[in-house]
Amino acid sequence: MSLSSAYFMVGTSSLSVIALTWQISGGLQVPPSDIAFLVTVFALAFAIAAPLTQVIFSGFARIKILCTGLGLLALALVLGAASTSYEMLFISRGLMGLSAAAISPMCSAIGAGLAPPEQQGRAMGIVFAGLTFASVLGTPISAYLGTLMSWRLVHLLLALVALSSMASILYFVKDRQAGAPIRFSHIVEALTRVRSSFAVFTTFLQMTAIFSTYALIAPFMSHKFGLAEDLIALVLLAYGINGVLGNVFAGRLSDRFGPDRVIFITLIGLGAGFLMIWAIGPNLWLAFFAIVIWSAFGMMFHSPQQQRIANIDPERRSLLLALNAAALYLGISVGSWISNFVSVRWGYDDLPLVSLGVLAGCALIFITSVVAMRQGKHTTGGQG
Repeated sequence: MSLSSAYFMVGTSSLSVIALTWQISGGLQVPPSDIAFLVTVFALAFAIAAPLTQVIFSGFARIKILCTGLGLLALALVLGAASTSYEMLFISRGLMGLSAAAISPMCSAIGAGLAPPEQQGRAMGIVFAGLTFASVLGTPISAYLGTLMSWRLVHLLLALVALSSMASILYFVKDRQAGAPIRFSHIVEALTRVRSSFAVFTTFLQMTAIFSTYALIAPFMSHKFGLAEDLIALVLLAYGINGVLGNVFAGRLSDRFGPDRVIFITLIGLGAGFLMIWAIGPNLWLAFFAIVIWSAFGMMFHSPQQQRIANIDPERRSLLLALNAAALYLGISVGSWISNFVSVRWGYDDLPLVSLGVLAGCALIFITSVVAMRQGKHTTGGQG
């Protein structure tokens, strides 16, 4: 649970600006669409730093890297609270992304290493639950707190939670091992082998599809369904609750039926959610139902996907999980940019349709990844 709390902080820190869209927009006098770029810079900084952190600090104990990241995250949140301009907040968000890059891969690597193979799916689900709880609790609570206090105070509260998570991990987590030595050549190898690169690319496209709509979910729901601004927390809560339920079942299903089957089902379900919320008229109840489908299947994806990637090359597990985390946040970055681009030029209505198109590409890449990984199991020393 201590590792899950660190994932919770990464998820809440990355998504809190979505919950505080209207407050930050009004406080810094910027249009709501520009808030998507605050998600983008966090995600882009994370995506670049995650694999580099594995190389630069590969000789250090994993728990030290993890706790250093949490300390830097708390500092970045304090700087964000002190921001007097959009540009200053933008910079603090980049620093948050850099610090988070030292947190997520270490959480997954430590969690995967602590569990036996037959329970790995459940272990990854428990660790990754922190990110889903960030949706069910962190993001809606951020939105609710934004109605009670300034967004700056919300940032300060998150900084305190980050420090509490660091203290909990230092006390409860006994892992003091360093990961295997990692060089830049290992990154190149992982990104050029079909087995690993297509698996990572699947994560990138899945998150790009989600955030092409989710990055601007507040103005989308307001524009299409007439949702009041102060009720966005209910949308985020519905999204988060069902995301948690999806994550809870995903680990167990993955251990029983294998990650490939579970992932394929999640992509179909996610696509159904996107199609429904795009096709329905201005019916708020149907919109909530579509979000339930979207969030449950969207969050079900990640535990089995991390299980797949962790077993491609167990010796380089932390690197592959770092690349997967980088792909996840790069997908958030690109998806948020797409969301801004589409909304500015064509409006909010077609965001789910764009998400559906990206998801179709994701399904094709996933199928290619599955074929390559199965072929790799039947070849000795093959490059996939």
